[in-house]
Amino acid sequence: MLANRELYLVFLRMLNSFENLQDSEAETHPVLGSADPISLVTMSRQYKVIFKPRNKAALREALNKFGEKEALAV
Repeated sequence: MLANRELYLVFLRMLNSFENLQDSEAETHPVLGSADPISLVTMSRQYKVIFKPRNKAALREALNKFGEKEALAV
């Protein structure tokens, strides 16, 4: 249960911190957009997404803090 909460927080933080931009076209039709339409499990074709930071200064500061903690741990 704890792992689910941690994953939720990671995804929520990522969605909050980055703007998701479309880099390539993605077919959203459930059959036409499937990589293998006759498969029992539907998996989409590959597509690209750009994660653009909403606040570059805050991101840089957070990464610097993380780098300092990593350096102290070693």
